[in-house]
Amino acid sequence: MKKISVKLAVAFIILILLSSLLSFLTSAVYMPNLQQEIKESQEAIGILIKDLSEKTDLSNEEISDIISWYTYETSILTHEEEAYINEQEYLILLDGGMIHKPFRRFSGVSTYLMIDDDIMRIQLRQNQNIWKIAASRIWFPGISFVIIGSVLIIFVVRHAVRPIIKLTNATREITLGNFDVEINYNNKDEIGQLTTNFNRMINELKKIDTLRKDFVSNVSHEFKTPIASIQGFAQLLQQDDLSDENRKEYARIISEESSRLSHLTSSMLKLSKLENQEIIQKHKGFYLDEQIRKCILLLEPEWSKKSIDWEINLDRAMITADEELLQQVWINLLINAIKFSSNDGKIIVSLNHLKEGVEISIRDFGKGMSSKTKERIFEKFYQGEEAHDVEGSGLGLSLVKRILDLHGAQINVESSLGEGSEFSVTLNIN
Repeated sequence: MKKISVKLAVAFIILILLSSLLSFLTSAVYMPNLQQEIKESQEAIGILIKDLSEKTDLSNEEISDIISWYTYETSILTHEEEAYINEQEYLILLDGGMIHKPFRRFSGVSTYLMIDDDIMRIQLRQNQNIWKIAASRIWFPGISFVIIGSVLIIFVVRHAVRPIIKLTNATREITLGNFDVEINYNNKDEIGQLTTNFNRMINELKKIDTLRKDFVSNVSHEFKTPIASIQGFAQLLQQDDLSDENRKEYARIISEESSRLSHLTSSMLKLSKLENQEIIQKHKGFYLDEQIRKCILLLEPEWSKKSIDWEINLDRAMITADEELLQQVWINLLINAIKFSSNDGKIIVSLNHLKEGVEISIRDFGKGMSSKTKERIFEKFYQGEEAHDVEGSGLGLSLVKRILDLHGAQINVESSLGEGSEFSVTLNIN
């Protein structure tokens, strides 16, 4: 396969050759200066012939032989050839003047003068024409131009395609799975823009690769733990001397771990579906405050165990959105608030109108989280140190973030260790 640098160099050299050839043809055909130069040269030869005739005893034939040289030839017209001279031209010759008549094609003109009774003709030799004269004058500059131009073009092309070669090598590395490549090219031209976007693409691919590896690792861990528990307790249930109390306890654990696996699988499927969804498909008008109250009631079994006290301040708000998806948001946020609240704790839920929408705030006074945890809470499967002793899969907040992104909403988190957390969601009304 030919390199692009070779193709470009050959193309440019061919263009130089064609342009040089066309330039030569144009110059030879449309070169009035060369035509005039031929006339002037022949007139100078004619003056020289007259001087030799006047100042020497040489015959016209001898003068013709002497004057004829490499480029021009001088001859005496025969009686038949003199017939081509008309009367007016003949008078000019008798008066000592010179006349010019067209010669062969691309051979310029012939110059005529009269010496004694002979009409002499000065013209280009048979083997000479305008093409040869033009070529003799421009062949060296032309060849030099082609050679120098070709060398410069090869140098320029090699320099121009260098970043493309780097891009090719970098692409090859990416196909091998190596994302630790970067192309340094600081020009602002099209190739510079291409390399800039290419570097951005590499960085994004590197992030995606890191997320993929983390995802596989986390999924493996999340599935491995409950599966190992189910397998272990299932083996214990096979013992003949197992007491009824232990048998029920082991069956309960297996049921809980199975539910955990089912919940984890369901959450992963929902998140996968949402990540491949770009627009909200179900737009419906509903009262947001009523939806949040229903979510709190649905979770009564959870917060009743901890005797959670609620402070609810919800303004009346009608919005248009996907009701089912937003319900998932409030349930996940409320479940987190309940999980991390202590017994007899308190949760504050508020809904306030803003200029262009509404703000929903869910505040708990539980464990809180560190700044490091707060930066990563929306990552898939991430669970901070504060959550290790609390049941969960690390997918709930990832679902929340994706659903809110689809609605064009914003979520903000304020939290400190030992002081609880506050999640604030800003939604457009329409």
